[in-house]
Amino acid sequence: MTLHGKLIDIVITYGDKVVLEKAKADIIAGTVIGIVGRNGEGKSSLLSVLANESHPSSGRIEWFGSTPAIRLLKQEDDQFKKEEIADEEWTYFSKWSVPQHRKYDDLSGGEKMKRRLSHVFAEKSQLLLLDEPTNHLDQESLSFLKKQMKAYPGTILLVSHDRYFLDEVASWIWEIENKKLTVYPGNYSVYRQKKEESRLTQQRLYEEQQSKIKQVEKQISALRNWSSKAHADSTKHEFNKEYYRVKAKKMDVQIRSKKKRLELELSKNTIEELEEEREVSFSIEGSKKKGNRVIEARNMSKSFKDQLLFQNASFTIQSQERVGILGSNGSGKSTFFRMLLGEETTQGELWKSEAMNIGYLRQTVFDLPEEKTPFEFFGPTDFETRGQIQTLMMNLGFSKDHWSRPIHTMSMGERVKLKLMEFMLDQKDVLLLDEPTNHLDLPSREQLEKTLSTYPGTILLVTHDRYFLEKLTNKLLVFENKTIRKVEMNYNEWTHKNEETSREIQLMKLETERQAVLGELSYLQKKDAKYSKLDQQFIALTKQINELRNN
Repeated sequence: MTLHGKLIDIVITYGDKVVLEKAKADIIAGTVIGIVGRNGEGKSSLLSVLANESHPSSGRIEWFGSTPAIRLLKQEDDQFKKEEIADEEWTYFSKWSVPQHRKYDDLSGGEKMKRRLSHVFAEKSQLLLLDEPTNHLDQESLSFLKKQMKAYPGTILLVSHDRYFLDEVASWIWEIENKKLTVYPGNYSVYRQKKEESRLTQQRLYEEQQSKIKQVEKQISALRNWSSKAHADSTKHEFNKEYYRVKAKKMDVQIRSKKKRLELELSKNTIEELEEEREVSFSIEGSKKKGNRVIEARNMSKSFKDQLLFQNASFTIQSQERVGILGSNGSGKSTFFRMLLGEETTQGELWKSEAMNIGYLRQTVFDLPEEKTPFEFFGPTDFETRGQIQTLMMNLGFSKDHWSRPIHTMSMGERVKLKLMEFMLDQKDVLLLDEPTNHLDLPSREQLEKTLSTYPGTILLVTHDRYFLEKLTNKLLVFENKTIRKVEMNYNEWTHKNEETSREIQLMKLETERQAVLGELSYLQKKDAKYSKLDQQFIALTKQINELRNN
């Protein structure tokens, strides 16, 4: 294996808090290294150090040969305003389906991500650092990203919480947990299996060591009792005092010897007790208002500058429905949310219930007051409220020092959790969730899924996480063919129906082609040169038709 470089005792701190301690790892050339860990564990900070945008508190990175050309794709980058486009980028724009003549600020979240991906891939660096590159991407774009990464000639370090994506692209996993970096060969599934095996082994060894400690301590306790008795006997008996004194001293020597052996063994090989895997706890109550309609659109249209997003859209959202919103990047999903909030104008009618209290989770989470601390942001008015908020923060995986840290020092995942705290404290009855799992670590995703499954209000959900979509929604709003239609079925049913429709269309095409071949064959004799070729074509078409019908 050719080494690109090494992390040597890297330490990363935030203020007085150490987030990564004495990290050691090899960067193997030509591989894809997935970096995983909880929100706030230092994953993005490590990429920043590798990109030389920040410096570790101590330790160093040693590169073999010359320092490689490095490019960093940040999770969210509101500073990316590049309007000059290199020739190589135009090629990627076409492959990514990025609008070529629109300004960066006018693009959707998914289009912005593809624009930034086009930029970093076009630069042909030797080391590519990608921080949550799958955020906002539709399925077609995700497939293309996989192909680009597999064909990339350099080395890639990738921070992601997308298990399926990591399984398909990663050849190594770096885990950051409890300030330590641990290296695992293989993809995400292999890493999880090896980690679980390691945890079970550690638990078994810990239990064996605890059992041995108890056994030795029991022996020491028995020796102490005998020693005390021997010392007492040496003062009671008039005769043989020396015998009891010598016996007591021997007991004391055995006690010291056993204690030293135990201390020596523990100093060489102390097995730590397994830390419980921290659980994250959300609880969004909602006001539990019941009515019929919440939102209704009639002949609704929307254009963005010179681009038509959708037109003649008519549908109704009922109270307590869970609606998944589907559409490719740039089809107008986030724009529709902004229309509901009154941030965008509407052509046609868009009616909203006056009673609804909307909570809106934006894709980028840049709408938080970054200079404020959580204490200043939530502004508890009394001691009891402050205690409730601090307890809520602890349940969401925050530590005590987060309470007084400015929001701009927090990871994107931690900011998403702060935003969700707003909803919990304000009892929203309609949630507009635009890619809510972006930036969240896996335990937080799973807990958010459980929470939303019991939420009594109305949910409108934009996500490219199919698993999340399948679990949480029972209706769909589909943005396609420049309009919006409501589908009264869940994602699985809709996908199955589309597959059935697609199969019927394909069967019709194959049947038509087969009938045309059969028609030509009926005019030919077997000795004709063209007959054999058409006959083989007929057999092949029949086989395809039978396979489609049997699947």
